[in-house]
Amino acid sequence: MDETLYTIDTNSLNLGATEINTNPNVTFNIGGSDELLRIAKDGFYVRGVKIEQDAEEAEKVYNAFHQWLTWTTLNRNY
Repeated sequence: MDETLYTIDTNSLNLGATEINTNPNVTFNIGGSDELLRIAKDGFYVRGVKIEQDAEEAEKVYNAFHQWLTWTTLNRNY
């Protein structure tokens, strides 16, 4: 069995500050640009509405993620 390790030539990488994406948000879209769930520094957003930090926050975020996962599964191109 070949024990070759894969390496990356770091001399060919350009990791200047202008190359790094500084957008800290993670967005789950459906149907193109329709935002279903966004994870931002200041909290969670479901369909563009900020979710209050309370006892139901985790459930609301989970339900939005579950809706996104269902939508992507049903609209998958085989």
